[in-house]
Amino acid sequence: MFGRRARKQGEFEGVVAEYGRPLLWYAMRMVGDPDTAQDVVQDAFIRLSAQWREPFVPSTQMNAWLHVAVRNLVIDHIRRERRRAEFRRRESAELAAAPSPGQGGGGELPERAVLAAEALAELDEREREIVVLRVYEEKSFKEISDMTGLTVSNLWFILQGALKKLARAVERKEKRP
Repeated sequence: MFGRRARKQGEFEGVVAEYGRPLLWYAMRMVGDPDTAQDVVQDAFIRLSAQWREPFVPSTQMNAWLHVAVRNLVIDHIRRERRRAEFRRRESAELAAAPSPGQGGGGELPERAVLAAEALAELDEREREIVVLRVYEEKSFKEISDMTGLTVSNLWFILQGALKKLARAVERKEKRP
């Protein structure tokens, strides 16, 4: 019994080693925070260990399952954060008449990369997800289709619109004083 458990644990660790980093980058680009991304990916692996009935061997099916799990956890997180932000906004409006000062950006990235990240955050959840999967994660349209349940032609249409929005947003941000 202990030998089987140890083998299963070793297989699971192999899956984590295979998919952990790419999933972490995917989640990071979706939520913009390394700690939150790590929590999301850990939750996805916990769900995998509880729900996956087949051997823990890396496969395209497992990859798609993990991406869907991370996607759903990210969407849940974003929705929670929006509700919290709305609550904080209302609360601060009641407590103080003056708005709080804006957040500063990190100077480590080139300015255009910072602008692109800001513009990415302005896209809706679906557009952001597709841009991250296609551009940053370099997934094929077929892989993205498997992960999101959208058709390839629908993905193409959404991606083109999202990229145009990103370009306009970056241009607008570059022109601001």
